[in-house]
Amino acid sequence: MYRVVATDLDGTLLRSDKTISAATVAELQRICEKGVWFLPSTGRTHRELPDALKGLPFLRYAICCNGGAVYDYAKGRYIYEENIPRVLALEVLTYARELPVYESVVFNGERFCRGDEDGTICAYIRNSAVRDILVNFTGVPDVRAAFAATGMGAQKFLFYLDEGADREAVMGDLRERFPQLEISSSGPIFLEVNAKGVDKGKALSNFCRMQGIPTAEAIAFGDAENDLSMLDAAGLAVVMENGTEEAKRHADRLCPSNDEDGVRLALRELI
Repeated sequence: MYRVVATDLDGTLLRSDKTISAATVAELQRICEKGVWFLPSTGRTHRELPDALKGLPFLRYAICCNGGAVYDYAKGRYIYEENIPRVLALEVLTYARELPVYESVVFNGERFCRGDEDGTICAYIRNSAVRDILVNFTGVPDVRAAFAATGMGAQKFLFYLDEGADREAVMGDLRERFPQLEISSSGPIFLEVNAKGVDKGKALSNFCRMQGIPTAEAIAFGDAENDLSMLDAAGLAVVMENGTEEAKRHADRLCPSNDEDGVRLALRELI
């Protein structure tokens, strides 16, 4: 019996147009009525889940910030959070100025990115970011200075690679400079930066421990590199047909693509 279903959003549960089908919602409701926890697991903040998900009556928890937090929507608070310390976060933002990236920093569910004094987001990020999360972005002329003024640690960074930049080279540079951080990628131009050891797999394991559920009773769905730890932590790893070859090497089974409601079809068979 599977008691937790942890699923990535973009490229996995959500279709390419960032919507979720009514049939998939009905399937999620069906498994939740059987006592299964539905656990969205995403690089987004808790504020950035699609409205179609946040409004579901059976949604209670979500893994956010690429595993940096687990949010309880019923109580409006984090039940688990592991931030990048403020001093280290400021070092990262200083170093990022030397790299071919556009930086964004997440703290307490909010997000600063490059922009100007009136909050307008720079054109590159506006054109590159997932459209439905832009409402949570605040553009600032100096991301480091704006973040420093908050006095907080960072839940994560998301760096947008400049056009033509070598993703593997930039990731290697960051890993060499900051071995105390976790560097991964969720797409061709996206780099995710979390505190060392923080990933979706660790967050899933901690959630299962809090609920008294063995991780062997969890199913994980994913499609990209930042899902690998979650796929490895779960009792059953399911990767989308549209997933990367690396993700597929971590799969126990494949399912149809996100645009074919692959998560729904797999759940119908598994639960």
